Amino acid sequence: MQITEHQSIQLHNLISYKKNIRRSDILRLARYISDNLNVLSLELIDRILFTEAGTQNDGDVFSTEILIPVRGDIMRCDEFQYRPSFVLSDAVSIRHIGKLSRLSETESIIRKFITEKNYKTATPAYYSIVRNDSANSSDCIIDIYIGIEYD
Repeated sequence: MQITEHQSIQLHNLISYKKNIRRSDILRLARYISDNLNVLSLELIDRILFTEAGTQNDGDVFSTEILIPVRGDIMRCDEFQYRPSFVLSDAVSIRHIGKLSRLSETESIIRKFITEKNYKTATPAYYSIVRNDSANSSDCIIDIYIGIEYD
């Protein structure tokens, strides 16, 4: 697996949706959101990102923030927040291909790389959904980005 350094992500006009969810359900939720944006007169314009803030009591449920870049006017709503922009710079990235259940194995590879290079992490991991076949979570592509403080 190839790890790439000095990566950046810039997204604008985002919906930020926070939810406690099982990792195994994240792709289904992302697909549901992207399939139903038209109800809000919005259009998905880039990849959906998500990050996990930490596990809840049962160990499989994560506090998750999903960032959805859209075209259109975002109305006020209690379900989600408007975020004008998201910028991640100086990140290392790696591509995960395969089962969602093995995402943590790919993430451990990038974290080992960070440790071996003596880098200091500046952000949590952000997951960019490249391919999402919610009916078959064994065939997904997710890019993992972790912000780094280079010395």
